[in-house]
Amino acid sequence: MKRSPLVPRLLSCLPRLRASLAAAALCALGGAAQASVLILGATGQPGGLTDVQSKIAATGVVNGTVDVFNANTGTPTLALLKSYDAVLVFNDTFNKPFASATQLGNVLADYVDAGGGVVEAGLSHATIPFGGLTGRFVTGGYDVFNANNNQNSCGSLGRVADPQSPLMRDIDSFSGGLSALCYRVTPKAGASVVAYWTNDKPLLGYRTDHKGIVVGLNMFPVSGDVQAGLWDSTTDGARLMANSLAFAAGELPEPGSLALLGIAAVAAGVAGRRRARRA
Repeated sequence: MKRSPLVPRLLSCLPRLRASLAAAALCALGGAAQASVLILGATGQPGGLTDVQSKIAATGVVNGTVDVFNANTGTPTLALLKSYDAVLVFNDTFNKPFASATQLGNVLADYVDAGGGVVEAGLSHATIPFGGLTGRFVTGGYDVFNANNNQNSCGSLGRVADPQSPLMRDIDSFSGGLSALCYRVTPKAGASVVAYWTNDKPLLGYRTDHKGIVVGLNMFPVSGDVQAGLWDSTTDGARLMANSLAFAAGELPEPGSLALLGIAAVAAGVAGRRRARRA
């Protein structure tokens, strides 16, 4: 379902809707996401998937289910993905690659076409020989960042290009740890970058030019609580992931659309996508 046809109808009944939309706006800004999300990861760290799952759940940003799927041993079906409002996908490249980077990329593109939200995190931004995500998700231009094999220590949260973005809500600090794993990616055409690392490489971006929302998160989700040198769990890495999932699920207003019409359009569009997926 496209959101744009809603705008003329909303404009025609704006006087009657203004008060109720204002109340909805306050609820949208203050409430937790009711979305159900899937952590779709391949990681070589024992307990890595559980670490990501528990940290996202502990933020309180996502009040629905937070489930996990080991992408090193299998590829989810479209039917499984459609039972969730958003998914977080990541891998450990050579250590724990995707079971099939091509099949996974194809099903993720189908999921976005069905209105699902995807958060693509590191280290899936590598090119094919280095274990990155491929398939139609990449060839069809669904991803936010261009693939890059130049992995380095990126530091911590640096320049924030859009401090008003809901993706940055309650983000005060972020440290990638001693490793600070990221890739020297660049944004693809049609994508917007919200925040950068201290080395000025993109940390967080998004695109909304498909039926579902796609977020690019250039960080490795497993924390230093599992393996020394990964992101510092005393900083807001969990909140970055949770905000990204809620945004991809359509639970957070899009940047630049905090006006009443924008919030109403987003909410109506998300409701329609969920009905279509779950029918």
